[in-house]
Amino acid sequence: MRQHGRRAAMRSTVTCAVVALGFASLTGVVAAAEDEQAPEAPVVSSQEYPDDDNEHDGVGSYGTVLIDSASNDVVTYRYQWLGGAPKTLRASEPGAAVSLRWMPEKSGTTYLQVQAIDAADNVSARTTYYIRVRDGRAAVTRWNPGDDAGAVVGDGVRLDAIGPSGTESPSAAAFDGTDDAQVTLGSAVDTAKSFSVDAWVRPDSLGGDAMTAVGQSGFSLGTVHDSSGASRWSFALPTASGGTTRVTGGAPEEGEWAHLVGVYDTEQHTARLYVDGKAAGAAESTDAASGTGDLRLGAGGEGGHWSGLLTDVNVWDRVFVPGEIASAALRKPIRQGYWDLETAADGKSPAYAGGEPLTLGGDASIYAATDDCAWNPECTPVSLYPMVGNGDLWLDGDGDYATTPTALTPSDGGFSASVHVRLDPDTATHDMTVLSQPGAHTDLFTLRYVASSQTWQAEVAHEDRAGAPTTEVSATIGVAGASDDQFVAVVYDEAADQLRLYVDNTYAADTADVPGVTPFAPIGTLQVGRTSTPEGGMDYLEGEIDELHTYAGVLNETRLAALRLGGTDA
Repeated sequence: MRQHGRRAAMRSTVTCAVVALGFASLTGVVAAAEDEQAPEAPVVSSQEYPDDDNEHDGVGSYGTVLIDSASNDVVTYRYQWLGGAPKTLRASEPGAAVSLRWMPEKSGTTYLQVQAIDAADNVSARTTYYIRVRDGRAAVTRWNPGDDAGAVVGDGVRLDAIGPSGTESPSAAAFDGTDDAQVTLGSAVDTAKSFSVDAWVRPDSLGGDAMTAVGQSGFSLGTVHDSSGASRWSFALPTASGGTTRVTGGAPEEGEWAHLVGVYDTEQHTARLYVDGKAAGAAESTDAASGTGDLRLGAGGEGGHWSGLLTDVNVWDRVFVPGEIASAALRKPIRQGYWDLETAADGKSPAYAGGEPLTLGGDASIYAATDDCAWNPECTPVSLYPMVGNGDLWLDGDGDYATTPTALTPSDGGFSASVHVRLDPDTATHDMTVLSQPGAHTDLFTLRYVASSQTWQAEVAHEDRAGAPTTEVSATIGVAGASDDQFVAVVYDEAADQLRLYVDNTYAADTADVPGVTPFAPIGTLQVGRTSTPEGGMDYLEGEIDELHTYAGVLNETRLAALRLGGTDA
């Protein structure tokens, strides 16, 4: 017969962080055939994350959740987090409580649902346990050149450098690689416990020894050389056994910014390295040694002194989770120009929200067409509507074009340009240029239509000289006739060393690797509808163009999707 009520004597508890521990053999359990009574619903509790009306600490911090039932023959607990898959925990003996270690990765309200199951597979009612999670704790140590109070700055450090574009770090410190190239701060964290460290770094020289960007007696974040001599990003931890755990990944480039994160999770015994918001490597079965000394920037831990730029260093006494890492590594593209091409006056189409207009050349004009068919049943629709809004740029292919002195100038992260285009592939018998950005001797990039293959093609020059090598990406035009239009975008991502072409909602339609290439700063005017030549122009476009956007930096797929739908990106 089932006995209810809690045991007064000590009851064993099985604890699980990810999967359940072993299940001891059962003795004295009522035979399944004789037991048809469901066990009592489990009781759930947590000291760190109680079910109340308050938010509790927090993203990246572990807590213990205890699960128990008043029924003495419960052998298994089935549980499921909001949005997760069902899992089970087995008790160490019938009626024993179980517990699990849990770390939230998002703030807000979540819940845990639990059911108790006895040896006869009778299932209890479901218990729902609500947890309200606050944002992760702030960094225990933070440093940037604009706020270095309490730091000891060596003579080999200048605090007047420029930080990575598109971030919240406008300034950076320049380290000259000498013994005096270091900044010393107070003790940060005990590295035997969970901790995380991040920094924006830009190496200026990789030919010498390994370098430390951020170090403490318990870790080192910087660069190393692999067995082939190639440079790699590195996160190293001295271990409790006297060895060293090293996680490497990614490929540093001289003069190029990168966002680095090292994470040590003592609960999972795992060290992880992230580069530019993405996982670059991990080491399992790691038990880090305790290290509580001063935090040193540009030195410390393993490797030589840092030669390059450094900014926005943070150290947390918790796990910095993937969502936070991706957000910290995000570089916001900076809009350089947006022309909606709705109107023109005196041969100029204004830029949205100010800026230089597009000057129309040849017989180029703004085609505007509207009607009242949305509300007037007697309306006669216009034969062809503009692609977005009430107007677009009309080019006849015989010397028509537009220009603007607002050049598309890449940032240290890259560049992006997008446009809506309409042409008739059945009558387009020659190559036509949609956009081109001249330099002194060659075009930085060209976006064109290739007639022989009926494809869109984006081409980027590796340097500003005649005959410079180029990289191309292409995609099928994919329209049925003259009334169809397409959204086309070209993105050069310097951090990823990639050139990408996007067509409509295909993200990306084509991708090419461009390793070791830094886009040059062009000096010419942006060309719309042609390629500029010393004699004038060539490859004039016969068709329509609308919604032209240019950016310093990298547009992600979310931003591109908004622009494809006609968003202003104000």
